[in-house]
Formats: sequence, C-alpha cells, structure tokens
Amino acid sequence: MRRSSMPARLLTAAIALVITPIALVLLSMGGVTMNRTFFEFGFDGDIGRLVGPLLLQSLAVVLLVLVVLTGIWSSAGLIVVGCFALAPLVVAILPGTLPLLYRVVPQEWGDGLVYGIPLAVLTALGAMGLVLFLVRRDPRPRGTALGIIGIVVAPVLLAAGAWALAWGVAEGMLFAVQRFQFDPRPDAAAAVLAGILLVFAGVLVSRWSPFALILPALVLLVGGLLMLVAPEWASRVLFTLPRGVNTVIPGLLLYGAAAAAGVSYLAFTAVLVRVRSQARLSGTQDPHAPGAAAAYPYPPAQHPGDQYPPAPYPAAEHPGDQYPGAQAPYPPAPYPPQPGS
Repeated sequence: MRRSSMPARLLTAAIALVITPIALVLLSMGGVTMNRTFFEFGFDGDIGRLVGPLLLQSLAVVLLVLVVLTGIWSSAGLIVVGCFALAPLVVAILPGTLPLLYRVVPQEWGDGLVYGIPLAVLTALGAMGLVLFLVRRDPRPRGTALGIIGIVVAPVLLAAGAWALAWGVAEGMLFAVQRFQFDPRPDAAAAVLAGILLVFAGVLVSRWSPFALILPALVLLVGGLLMLVAPEWASRVLFTLPRGVNTVIPGLLLYGAAAAAGVSYLAFTAVLVRVRSQARLSGTQDPHAPGAAAAYPYPPAQHPGDQYPPAPYPAAEHPGDQYPGAQAPYPPAPYPPQPGS
C-alpha cells in the first residue's frame, strides 16, 4: 500500500484549486468566440479568426493536463476539485440561480456554465481522483475478463452520460436563459443527475481496466477536430440528433470541452498506469498490503527464541562447549587445571 504524503496532498490540492478555475474560464472565453463565429456570424473559412480562441482553449487543455498529472503525487487535488462539481450541479437543478450568477460573473463565464462545461469537466476529474485513491490502496489487477469488459462498458457509460447531460442542460439551464423561464424542471434535473452519475461511473470503470478511456478519448478528439475542419458537414450530422441534444453537443465541441476531456483521458491513462506500478512495487515491500508478497527471505519466528536465518551450529549445551558464534554463559575453566583451582 503506497499512501501519498501529507505535503503531496496539500500541494496537489493547492495546484488543482488554482489551475482548474483558470482552465475553465479560458475554455469559456475561447468557446464564446468560437460559438458566435460558427453559429451567429457564420464561418467564412477565415482560419485567422479562430487563432485567438484556439490558443485560449489550448492553454486551458494544458492546464487541465497538469492537474491530472498531479495525480502521480497524490489523488487529493483531483478529488478536491471534483467536489466543486456540486456548485454547477445546484445551478443546473435550480435555474433560478442563473440571473444572480450573471450579475456577479462575466457573461463568458456564465455562458460556459449554461452549456455544462464545468459540470462535465469537474465530474470527470473527481472520478479520476477516486480511481487513483482506490488503486493506491489495492493495486492488484482485476483480471483479463474485467479488463475487456471495462474497455466495452466505459465508452457506453460515457456516451449515455454525455447524452443525458446534454439533454438535461438543454432543457434546463439553456432553455431558461433563452426563454427567460427559470422555474425548476424535474425532468431536466433528473437527466442532469443521471448524466453525472453515468459519466462518473464511466471513468470509474478504469479501476478495472486502465485503458478503458482510450477509445472515448479518441472519439472526443476526432469529433472536436471534425467540427473545426468540416463544420458544415459536422453541423448537418449533429442537427439530426433530437432537440436539445443537437444544441448542446455542438456547443460542447466548440467550447473545447470535448478536446479537454479527450486529452485529459489520455493523460489520466498514463498516470493510472504509473500509479498502479508504483503502488504494486511499494506493496511488495509491505507484508500487510493486499496481495503483497512477503518481504522476508525466511518465515517469521514461531516461538520465542527462534532465529532466522538459522545458526550454522547448534547452541552450546554445556558451559564449556564452544561453537563458532555460540556464547557460553561464563568463560571456560583453564586447562590444564591450575594449582588451587
């Protein structure tokens, strides 16, 4: 069992708490420009208009990867920022909080929240932290069967979670902002909750299969790339989806959430393999760790006085006996006997 030290926990928590909000803000700022360029003003093929927002989103992705990499030292930072997903979850369930939110934060930040960017990103980071926490305490592999099942189950859970989350966000927060109707909608709230749980479970499957997130990562990266290089074709495909989903998913792609999640999944896969290897190596040196091999070349003593490794000669049975390494209770009598002895 390899537990992270207290300084490592504090340091990773501080790094995550500082860097993650900055990354989310950069995603939102770049995403607002991207969204307006493609859907409001119409994209005329001028790539130069996208350089600024793409740089902001790229920097945001780098910062999120740094947060994921802190998991090598400790899972505390990822778990702490994952807990902050409760704040956007409350806003998603209670859209009436949005008018107050827009009064205290810049519009770009609020727009990113309305599209569910912080909700999706923070949930995934928290699940990654929990996986690393569990792996450090029991790094034993779960077998080939569970590994194969995980590779199949993780993409299904993540896709279902993204679908439910997109529909819930569209029918909840986005609907409220567009129509100025901020009453709670139970169906949208239930969809958001289901989506969060499914995304969390999809990442948690990597506990069984370390490479379960590679396929979802590639799908997300390809989807984000297609939205940039073939926006008309991608838009036509996405708009064939049901109402609500066809609004939020293009927004998630343009806001860089898909690219951020994909790169973070790949970085997390490397971190998970590294942490599992470290925990198993540490476990072989700890006889009390689950599945650890004994660290001693000889079995433990069964009775008081047993010594391992065994002495090459038996212990002295009489006061005058001498064996290499044996200690007599008192010095032997001189020989030959001296007068008066």
